[in-house]
Amino acid sequence: MVDHGYVRTRAAAAHQVTIGLLAAFLVLPAFAQSAPPPASSPEVQTVADGWSALKQGNLGLAGKIAERAIAEYPRSAAAAVLAVEVDIVRGGTLAGLAPYERWLGDRPVDDPYVLRRVAHAHLRRVAADRQHPARLEAATALAAEGEADVQADLSAAAAKGGLIETEMLASIGDPRAVQNLVAALRTPAGSKVRTIKALGDSGSAIAVRPLLELLNDVREEHRAAAAEALGRLGAAEAIPSLKPLLNDPVFPVRVAAASALYRLQDYGGVNLLEELMASEHGAVRLGAVEALSVRPTGSWLGVVRDLTRHEDATVQLGAARLIAPYEPEVARAVLERLGASENPAVREEAARTFVRQLAADFSSLRRFLRNPDALTSVRAAARILELTR
Repeated sequence: MVDHGYVRTRAAAAHQVTIGLLAAFLVLPAFAQSAPPPASSPEVQTVADGWSALKQGNLGLAGKIAERAIAEYPRSAAAAVLAVEVDIVRGGTLAGLAPYERWLGDRPVDDPYVLRRVAHAHLRRVAADRQHPARLEAATALAAEGEADVQADLSAAAAKGGLIETEMLASIGDPRAVQNLVAALRTPAGSKVRTIKALGDSGSAIAVRPLLELLNDVREEHRAAAAEALGRLGAAEAIPSLKPLLNDPVFPVRVAAASALYRLQDYGGVNLLEELMASEHGAVRLGAVEALSVRPTGSWLGVVRDLTRHEDATVQLGAARLIAPYEPEVARAVLERLGASENPAVREEAARTFVRQLAADFSSLRRFLRNPDALTSVRAAARILELTR
């Protein structure tokens, strides 16, 4: 059944700009502006007729017009967008990939403008589905793009006590969400590790003072999480408070303090981190090289390279993520191997890591849009939006 409300919503905005349809290229990133030639009046009118049919819910006519427009103007991105929108309405958001790829043909370079429409529609649909496992990830990506309705939806859920929505908003620097998380730290009961991590991801100076207070918390996991969060925030004012934790009776707290200090360009704990790089345990070595990754030491790359061959797939994944900026082909080989693992959890994490660390070309991202893992598909769409912002 055709969702006519959805059709009208998607088609209305495009219908309003039919005469100047290709003017949208003027606001695209520079790399996306060079491909399309100036549109002719017949081309604009044909595409406008297609949008009009789509707005009226006449999918059959809109599809025929899109096919005719592509046949007459095979390089027209505007015609391709129309075809993409028709198939999105017919078969769901990712159905728009098929007409896009037919239009692209054997051309070696993707069209970011058209592909962005598919990725954006995918994120909108996922964000609107309350039962989708990647809904909040999609909503956060759209909110980061400045889409006010999505941000308002997250804010409304956060105002009703939704902790996950509050954390998502804080991760993109929403001041009210950060303040709400700070208030949550004041509550006496329960673990606050997730809240502390979200504050560390916020990039907000508001979070520094309450995190400093947690360095003296009775719970060791809070002390360690607060130290790590302050390091990620780049809070140099925390250095005097972090140094005493190098003598904390709990080993993970000492490591967290050393890692945070190293991020803040204080080398008081670097000896501990370098000692851990020689540990017999792969997971410990991985934690040490991750802490040192902000400014790798001389032996760092060799240790990470060795960890990509570790027997533990989790260690391999972490090492692939770290080595990707330096030796992308090594990381690619590891992730492709793990992507064929018999363990579905390993396969999914390998795909997610690939999207996050290595997928900077649109051809790879198109492939990951079709990935059966919901989070991988959403992250691929979010990455496309980021690259075409």
